[in-house]
Amino acid sequence: MKKTSILKLILLSVVFLVGLTYLTVEPPKKIENKDILLKDLPKTVNLVGYEDREFNTNSIIKENTIIFVGNFESLAIANDFIELIKGKRSNIVIVSNISDAPWFIKKWQANKKSLELRGDTDIPWIYDKDGSIRYFLQIKSTDPLKYTVFEVLKDKNVKKIHQGSVIKGTIDGKMSKEDIKKELSDVLNKIGDKDGK
Repeated sequence: MKKTSILKLILLSVVFLVGLTYLTVEPPKKIENKDILLKDLPKTVNLVGYEDREFNTNSIIKENTIIFVGNFESLAIANDFIELIKGKRSNIVIVSNISDAPWFIKKWQANKKSLELRGDTDIPWIYDKDGSIRYFLQIKSTDPLKYTVFEVLKDKNVKKIHQGSVIKGTIDGKMSKEDIKKELSDVLNKIGDKDGK
């Protein structure tokens, strides 16, 4: 009798969790292929560690900014990217692309993980829970292993300069520092000298 009750409880819990996930995942918006212009930036964004406050996006993303957009696992190499690029550029922004996650994952798991991955860096780290930056940058893939790098040019156009990926388990430390450096070498070669000069 007890086993039957336990099985029913487990089954109901699973059905509830699946139903909740289904109901809270927002369908992705259609992404238009057009020029990405700085003037079309979303007005405000949330930053990791300050999710309850909104910040003016144009004070964060501006001319000569390099933008690294990570999808969950690939966020694990964001700080390595910062370390390798900061001699070349002073304006760097990281974006946590978690807009397709259910609200409860965004609220607890993704939020906590982004905060942990950010560490004590003073580089702006956007928590893109509503997908406004993702859609602005026309990022179609939410594959957790992929990352994309953009550059804001002097003419205020935003250009995609690289898309790469990490190995499964990177977020758990399965990619060595040497492998990460090798993975990022292509994008580092595509980024110009100090502040695009």
